[in-house]
Amino acid sequence: MGSGVSTHRRKEGGVVLLQEKVKYLKESPFFQYLTPETINDFAQCFPETLSTNPGKRIALDPRKMYIVCNGEVNLSTSYPDKLAKIEAKGYLCRKRRGDTVSVCKARADVQRRMTVKSNKMKELAEDIMTVAGGDTDTLLLCGDSGMLENFCTSHPELSKSIYEICTSHIEDRLQSIPFLQNVSKSKLAVLAAMCRYEAFDSDKTVFEEDSSADKLYLILSGVVQVIAKSPVALSLQSCTNMSSRARSEQAVALLRSLECSTGRKTILEGVDEPHAMIAELTSGDYFGETALVFNIARTCGVRTAEKCLFLTVHKTDFENFLKICPIEESLEKVIKRRMVSKFSTLGIPFLNGIPDELLSSLASSVSIIEVPKDHVIFNQGDVGDRFYIIVHGSVKVETTAITDSNSDIINISHDNDREGSTQTSTESVIVGNSLGSLGPGQYFGEMSLVDTECHLRKATVTANQKSILLSIDNESFQTFIGSNSVINAEFQLRLLKNSATLKNVLEHPLGIASFRDFLDEEHASENIEFWVAVKNFKDGASSAQRKQKGKNIYEKFCTRSSKKQINIAHKMLAEIDAALQKDEDISPDIFDAAFLEIIRLLELDKFPRYKKSAYFKSFLSNLGIL
Repeated sequence: MGSGVSTHRRKEGGVVLLQEKVKYLKESPFFQYLTPETINDFAQCFPETLSTNPGKRIALDPRKMYIVCNGEVNLSTSYPDKLAKIEAKGYLCRKRRGDTVSVCKARADVQRRMTVKSNKMKELAEDIMTVAGGDTDTLLLCGDSGMLENFCTSHPELSKSIYEICTSHIEDRLQSIPFLQNVSKSKLAVLAAMCRYEAFDSDKTVFEEDSSADKLYLILSGVVQVIAKSPVALSLQSCTNMSSRARSEQAVALLRSLECSTGRKTILEGVDEPHAMIAELTSGDYFGETALVFNIARTCGVRTAEKCLFLTVHKTDFENFLKICPIEESLEKVIKRRMVSKFSTLGIPFLNGIPDELLSSLASSVSIIEVPKDHVIFNQGDVGDRFYIIVHGSVKVETTAITDSNSDIINISHDNDREGSTQTSTESVIVGNSLGSLGPGQYFGEMSLVDTECHLRKATVTANQKSILLSIDNESFQTFIGSNSVINAEFQLRLLKNSATLKNVLEHPLGIASFRDFLDEEHASENIEFWVAVKNFKDGASSAQRKQKGKNIYEKFCTRSSKKQINIAHKMLAEIDAALQKDEDISPDIFDAAFLEIIRLLELDKFPRYKKSAYFKSFLSNLGIL
């Protein structure tokens, strides 16, 4: 042993010594919920102690398990910076009383912090150094591998957890986390050495919603429940008339996307209660990684459903780990992909039903933005260059109208198309108009990007609280909506509102359903059903199927005996019938004339009446459009 280090081998017969070891073990989270008899048995697996003076390096045996009894153990390394190797600032991780300590070697493939290609940059991080910290001597319990193996044989229910602590299996666990999947074993060994163990009894709170977020949890054993305050969206005076329950379900589910990995059991129970249970997570799942990225409070709570053992990574330790293994980009990519995916599966307008490959492309082009409370995201009159989706928090939307002397006040157009008041003023007056608030799952900023005539912001948007937004630049936004007719239709509907055309409505699946319901009430549903049938005929039928499908459409909508006969000219029907009777393949355009005629008739009569109906208003409300 080096100077300042001493090893003490003590006889196991000493009652006082055994009691001391039991006391130390009880302070370790891993052993807190074991029976006294089990802890006594385990304590006898530690025949030696290791004592080291402050500031001295500790030589650890890779065959042994160590537990800190007194003092501190600091893990640190050095890493290359430019052309010189320097000490990492402070330490990577600090182990305190009750923590386990493992041997870790940061081998030659520890990632360089700098990417300069130079022979002189071949010097990589040094091995992890284990140093006694604090102001007093550090005392470690030293576990004997043979005795630990015998203990596991006699206590099989604990063997798996002890095996994970004593071997590199923890590295495999860490590598199961998506943003760590491409990290090499030696780098994971560094992170594994920085991890801590925490144990919770059944029905205990791991952390509460709105509490400080400071660590990532990986479940080694047990089951936890993820819970959230269900009335999240109900507290918002939202710009949408979407049902409050639907908004609440969306908001709660979005919180889950921020706080925990995909659980093996997805739940959404108790949305009408003070709290909703939204997921169950078990061994191998992880949660709380938002704490490693964002400076926000916990977006939901977690409680144990049974006794649990966690592997935890503290935010400060993780930030130190990034100094020698920068994976910020990978971590952010995983979180962005999860956020976008969650939006698409919640029935949220804009991303609902978008193909996976398009969502993946969108996830790679978005940026995650954190804004503090009262931060102005953009002002009315600014040139619009970005589109925003709210992930966490809320924003308020306001417009301002300015008058000058001898002129009428500007007419303020509300999002719900109500006319703003018009009055005469003899002085300059600024009139503010609040349009409400938007919360998780809602979006803003698209109007100035889709309006080809005016790219100026039509309102001022300010954060009500610290918020997290997904932001898409104009170029990516145009590419995205240009490749998807449904998205384009939705934004056109938001822009045009009551001036929307039949084409805008029929390009959106919710619009088709809404218009169909209206026509059904008007006893004219055959028109929209014919339109849908012909559209499917043109889009999806092969030449071999086309003739039979064409005959089916004709028999259902064009014959005199049909209960759903469409009202078009006899000559047009006769031309379709003649084409169907020929032996040759029929053209995909066979119904085009009738198709356009039905559109013309709907635009003349039914569609104007539809836009005045509750069906149209409900359709816009479901899209979050006033």
